[in-house]
Amino acid sequence: MQLIVVHIKYNQFLLVYWFILFSVVGGSFGENLGIPYLFLDPVYLDEVSIWGFFIMGIAVAGFGMAFNITSYILDGFRFPFLGTLPKPLAHFCINNSIIPFSFLVFYVLKIIQFQQDAGEGASQETAIKVAGVLIGCIAFLVFLFAYFFKTNRDIFKVLGINQQLKLKRTNSQKLKAFRKLQSLKRSRVKVDYYLSLNFKVYSTRRFEEYYDRMAILRVFLQNQRNAIIIESLVLVIIFSLGLFQDVAIFQIPAAASGTLLLTMIVMLTGALSFWFRSWIISGIVGVFILLNMVFATDFLTYQYPAYGLNYESTPAEYKLENLQEYTSEENVEASKAYMLEMLENWKVKFKEDKPRMVLVAVSGGGQRSALWTTNVLQHADSVFKGDLMNSTFMITGASGGLFGAAFYRELAWKKLDPQAHEHLGDISKDVLNPVIFTLLVNDLFVKFRSFEYGGFKYKKERGYEFEQRLKSNLHGLLDNPISTYRAPEFNAEIPLLIVGSTITNDGRKLYISPHPTAFFNTGANKDHSKIQGVDFNLLLAQHQPDSLRFLTALRMSATFPYFSPSISLPTTPKMSIADAGISDNYGISDATTFLHVFKDWIKENTSEVVIITIRDSSKEPPVEEDHSKNLIQKFISPIQGAVRSWDQIQTIKNEQRFDMISADYGSHLRRVEFEYQNQKSNRASLSWRLTDREILNILDGIKDDINQKALRELEK
Repeated sequence: MQLIVVHIKYNQFLLVYWFILFSVVGGSFGENLGIPYLFLDPVYLDEVSIWGFFIMGIAVAGFGMAFNITSYILDGFRFPFLGTLPKPLAHFCINNSIIPFSFLVFYVLKIIQFQQDAGEGASQETAIKVAGVLIGCIAFLVFLFAYFFKTNRDIFKVLGINQQLKLKRTNSQKLKAFRKLQSLKRSRVKVDYYLSLNFKVYSTRRFEEYYDRMAILRVFLQNQRNAIIIESLVLVIIFSLGLFQDVAIFQIPAAASGTLLLTMIVMLTGALSFWFRSWIISGIVGVFILLNMVFATDFLTYQYPAYGLNYESTPAEYKLENLQEYTSEENVEASKAYMLEMLENWKVKFKEDKPRMVLVAVSGGGQRSALWTTNVLQHADSVFKGDLMNSTFMITGASGGLFGAAFYRELAWKKLDPQAHEHLGDISKDVLNPVIFTLLVNDLFVKFRSFEYGGFKYKKERGYEFEQRLKSNLHGLLDNPISTYRAPEFNAEIPLLIVGSTITNDGRKLYISPHPTAFFNTGANKDHSKIQGVDFNLLLAQHQPDSLRFLTALRMSATFPYFSPSISLPTTPKMSIADAGISDNYGISDATTFLHVFKDWIKENTSEVVIITIRDSSKEPPVEEDHSKNLIQKFISPIQGAVRSWDQIQTIKNEQRFDMISADYGSHLRRVEFEYQNQKSNRASLSWRLTDREILNILDGIKDDINQKALRELEK
């Protein structure tokens, strides 16, 4: 109990890390992002099995031992009686195990609860998963304590060595030891009883006859050095794993990688606390300032590239004068003429003079949206009797929805039975593990591994791992340069797919396509109008834009903070790219702009236009109450409310745009909407890893009344 008091008094930072773990596993933190599910249902080698839980057991035990070792290094000297015990570190760990053991029990109970909610109940499979965690914990602890028992000295060994060697002490050694003993005496915590290794309670005066203060001091110093060695070894092992980041067997569950990262933070902050002692706050601030200064230079700064682009050429100048040139009347009219040719090519495919035109707008939302989009397209295509992609002229959207739409388009193009159920399994496979693992073992350190694409070398980082994982999951179907799609899109063999992303420098939209897209800047030729977007090909004409990897283009539209690194383009100043969902998460703005620009041709050459919108959220969610009751909630509620309502703000603005375009088209324009409803109890999380329960929930979403009604509308 005195150890708990010491942690509260001196080591609050260690308790914060435990609070984070308890909050995550308990579902109080990151539930909307699916973070708790990474702990409760870990994936390893593409399946949830005992091995994933075994690795989680090792990771949890490792974090617990990092907590114990750090505590021992920092506070072991406060309990001098430990130095009189055989195996003092082991005794310290067992008495310091209240928090680690409580977390392990809590974790196991949450696993059982999760399996029960998923329909597993108290089955044999649940027992195997729990056993995996416990075996992993025990195996790691046995290994670590075997090392400590073999290398750590206790007072009996120290006294034995003293008697044999009769070591002489110099004056400086005596002075140093005296100061250390004085410090120990001032910091001592009075303890009467302790829990022994045989789980019995003994008095701290049990080995009083061995109470040689100099010998005790030597025990602590030797144990501390040994503990620091094992912590350093752990860091070296984690760093060395970067050599094997491409090997599937080393790509541990994402939650294990996160726990390892937290373990590293515990050890590093513990080391800082040990070095700086009472100057810890000043020391941490100083280290932060130093690192901030270093990263402000080009020495450690790394700009994440877009694969396929030439970064060796002179950077393109991203300035207002050039933007005005890109959106000049000449460029806008040229892009319109080009697009009119594509429209004519699309019309030629049909026997009727005025075919029906379909536009598809998909929403962002990570893997949830990717699976939902693929699921909806399969059902919509069945209504169209397999002719959906042929009738569709253009696909717009953001993030995960574009991944799903691009995958479905590719399946239809390659005639790979796009409506087959197996493709839903492909798009829902785990993407998270290799990305988080690479973040841990590579991106936090030096990126020393490279690969070649489009004739250029790039560093391997988590963006590369994200694309490689998708390439593997989707059988390599989307692994092409964007130029691959120029001819089939131009000839209307497949729908035109516009990839958009947000430019963080100024909030404009970057339009990525193998075709001219300057026509999206509808207001650029009018007085006092703001330039709305940038044509990727015009901006980077000298940097091989045709060679851009299509998977990279899609990733630029799905730049989730921290998970997927923000890409920098070869411009001056550096242009950083963010998720397309920041500007429009639903693709409606681009679809309505297209309808506005080509209104005359469309009304004259089509029988009607049908916009199929695929949302991964409800269009009319229930109005939420204001839950800001305490002081902290009241303080953060204005920001929290703005973030929470951002989705509905975009929806309202899109409704306004659609109403305006509907006024021009009248009955010539119809909209059919699919929504993945807000079901808070079992709604799939916003993540790139879905549990089996979440996958089933997403697939069942098509059965909701609103989506069945949408399918009936398509049948008409």
